[in-house]
Amino acid sequence: MKIVMFEDADFHLLYPLTYLRPVFELRCGAFTLREKVRNKFPDCALHLETREVLADVAAETYGPDAVNGERRLAPDDDVLLVNAGAILTSPADAYRARERVATARNGCIIWAYLTSGTVGDMAAGSAAEAAARAAERLGTDLCDDILIRYPWDLITHNPSQIESDFNAAFGPGIEGHLDQRAAVYGDMEQLHVGEGARVEPFVFIDCREGPVVIGPGAVVHAHSSIHGPAFIGRDTRLLEARIREGTSIGPACRVGGEVEESIIHGYSNKYHTGFLGHSYVGEWVNLGALTANSDLKNDYGTVTVYLNGQPADTGSMKVGSFIGDHTKTSIGTLLNTGSVVGIMCILVGGAGVLPKHIPSFCWYLNGKRSKGMGLGAALDTARAAMKRRGVELTGAMEALIKYTEELTRPEKMAQVKRDRKRAFR
Repeated sequence: MKIVMFEDADFHLLYPLTYLRPVFELRCGAFTLREKVRNKFPDCALHLETREVLADVAAETYGPDAVNGERRLAPDDDVLLVNAGAILTSPADAYRARERVATARNGCIIWAYLTSGTVGDMAAGSAAEAAARAAERLGTDLCDDILIRYPWDLITHNPSQIESDFNAAFGPGIEGHLDQRAAVYGDMEQLHVGEGARVEPFVFIDCREGPVVIGPGAVVHAHSSIHGPAFIGRDTRLLEARIREGTSIGPACRVGGEVEESIIHGYSNKYHTGFLGHSYVGEWVNLGALTANSDLKNDYGTVTVYLNGQPADTGSMKVGSFIGDHTKTSIGTLLNTGSVVGIMCILVGGAGVLPKHIPSFCWYLNGKRSKGMGLGAALDTARAAMKRRGVELTGAMEALIKYTEELTRPEKMAQVKRDRKRAFR
């Protein structure tokens, strides 16, 4: 059997998190959605199908043959078509028991298992098309697997996914250094310290409510605390941080202050005091000292989030912020409940709580949105930030950023003009 992970037409519902990455690269628990499928089916060839505009960037990571390859739907093997937003929760053998198209309650296809003969009969041009045709031909069944449709879905499922990933991929063990003066409260069988990781004296780790994973090369500095379930990625540093339950931090981050039920994708900094709750932070983000977000309305009502500029009721009472890649905040930046901040924004605090929606490539300064210093300056800043971690801004990624700036420019300029008119009233 081979596997094809495909993006469907609703990738835009996960903006701004999916401007610069495919849906299957989003993180939930200890792994990205792609890594979860890879771990479940380690012996199967894995093909990736994504938007054409992302193909060159994805190919740099996985190789050109793995991304939108011509052979992904060749009728040379049975195939499991997996939605890029899927989290498959059943044992691996359950997905190849019979030909089947599995959907969520809203009718979206989560996965489809097809024999090679059926794949050949479909003659589809894409995995998404093949799955849709299979649904018409075979009918559909409801399943209990998870489908990530909105940014807040990642936060909702993160605590249980940390626990699931701990059991499936880690388990208990101290491979790195756990100082004898660190305190572990609860069952040591719920703690994993990876190779080369270091937990310093006077760290408090609470495993009573769920497992804690500290990845390879990570450093937990003195006076930090971690409450499980929690995942600390490789080469990340915690600096007198208070990591509350349900938090995942990806690779090479620098994190201090309080973080609760949030995901920091990777290569981002929240070095100083400040609160981050029920939020998803992209890559190469820097949250300045005393940056804080609200994740609960004063009336305890459900939180509205602006998706692509349109309000959407999350149905949840606890929703924080969704912050796109390469965005930076100044000291004292205050983010409202359910805020959405695009990629490559500059947010300067000091003028009260910011608007709930900041379009990509926008500056927020002196209480209003502006178009900032331009794309060239934004790219220079990105290169400088990435160079500090030994990472290069490739030509493919630069081209993708330029495309995204053109795509989002009308939304940005509409907000800028609106704020200008308001200033002259």
